[in-house]
Amino acid sequence: MFSTILFDIDGTIIDTEDVIISSLQEAVSQVTGRELKHDDLQFTLGIPSAVALDELKLEPADRAAVGKLWTELLGKKQKSVRVFATMRRTLAHLQHRGVQLGIITSKNDAELAQEFNRFGLNDYFDVLITSDAAAKPKPSGEPIALALKELSAAKRDTLYIGDSIYDMQSAQDAGVSFAIATWGANDLEHFTKADYMLMQPESILDLAVIK
Repeated sequence: MFSTILFDIDGTIIDTEDVIISSLQEAVSQVTGRELKHDDLQFTLGIPSAVALDELKLEPADRAAVGKLWTELLGKKQKSVRVFATMRRTLAHLQHRGVQLGIITSKNDAELAQEFNRFGLNDYFDVLITSDAAAKPKPSGEPIALALKELSAAKRDTLYIGDSIYDMQSAQDAGVSFAIATWGANDLEHFTKADYMLMQPESILDLAVIK
């Protein structure tokens, strides 16, 4: 049983895949005329937006314009993003049990403020680690290591929950257990090395200590 549980945000706590990808599709289309399919952009889920833009191999001027427009479109679509069903109640139960909770996200500080804070979930978490806090973001284990240091938590007592291959690689690099959030993940065959496969948010309670 785990006394420290860390969470990814997108695809784990909030359902953002369609908003993130559709906004980037529109931005690329308007700036460059390229029409990218949803599947072409799934690689962007779970990595910092700056890295995702680098991977698109855009001309410098186009990269800047796409990045600016992507941010604007994301802001306009935020009202359609929802917290996954039963996640809020699950976080409340975990907090009541005395489990240490943390966020490990590829969002930077500004994106966290714009895209997550409005849900009113921050007070459930004892630590929030964004891509601005770590020199090496996911899939490096550095963000998780920073959280463990802040929480004085042991690796053996820590579980990281996410929906992407980058999340699993980060957990493995940090030496903590990993659980795949199947409600937000794609291509579950890629997660055969996950320690746990969670079918619904409340399943997390089965892995948490009871104090």
